[in-house]
Amino acid sequence: MFTFFDMTTLITTVIPAAIAAASGLLGVVVGGWITDRNQRRERQHNRVREQLQGFYSPLYGMRVRIRAKEDVLLKVTEASEATFKKLVVPPAGALKDVHFKYAEGRVPDFAKVTDENSRQVSEEIMPLYRQMVEHFSANMGLAEPSTLEYFGTLLEFVETWDRWARNTLPPEVGATLCQSPERLQPFYQDLETQSARLRKRLNR
Repeated sequence: MFTFFDMTTLITTVIPAAIAAASGLLGVVVGGWITDRNQRRERQHNRVREQLQGFYSPLYGMRVRIRAKEDVLLKVTEASEATFKKLVVPPAGALKDVHFKYAEGRVPDFAKVTDENSRQVSEEIMPLYRQMVEHFSANMGLAEPSTLEYFGTLLEFVETWDRWARNTLPPEVGATLCQSPERLQPFYQDLETQSARLRKRLNR
């Protein structure tokens, strides 16, 4: 049976000590939880930043350069073809034989457009595609699952074009396999989507 002294001791000493101990333990638990949560967030933050800097941003940069070069190539080709078509049509009152002879003399000038287009594809654009394959292959661990699905498509596109450029494919086979870069559009869309999503997470 508690005496008055025991109750006083309990109230003034034991209970406050117990409360202090419990508060300290709670503080340790809460502090540990907050620290663990912050560390998880930091690890996630670092992972997202690594994915952007080490995988998606370089790939997307290569894609932007390729698209810019292909856009210029297309515009120059279209302008050249349209101009040449107008050139071969004799103006009203012109002597057809004389005009056609003039137009024929201009063919080498316009042929230079085709030659330069071929050079840019082989020496500037396709090397960028090869860089994409190398970068993708070396940094697969940073790619999202949806992006990984397109590695085979990208590799097949590059390998097929390289074989065609080396004349190691029969023309008929090359015409079938060497499809337009449009086949890579789903891959490019995934790059843009994942890059935007990761940047949003990083900023948040």
